[in-house]
Amino acid sequence: MIVLIRTRSGRYINAYHAIAFSIEETRIEIEGKRERVYNLVAHLSQPLLPAILGIYASEESAQEALKNLVNNLSKGEKIVEVESQF
Repeated sequence: MIVLIRTRSGRYINAYHAIAFSIEETRIEIEGKRERVYNLVAHLSQPLLPAILGIYASEESAQEALKNLVNNLSKGEKIVEVESQF
């Protein structure tokens, strides 16, 4: 069975290629200000580059999204969508 994860940009990746998920802190420009945000990232097998699944304003929201992602993947859903705040 193929399980797909929908990325923030609208692409679909095969969950089989995801070897890890992480939350990474970064700074982006929002409305002219540099803001700290947290990216939910899927690390993929080589030669694929990591995919940003969602961007969140707080680490707590990113942790909650990661928990939901793992729960949805373990339920055996065929397509898992990650909600992003940005």
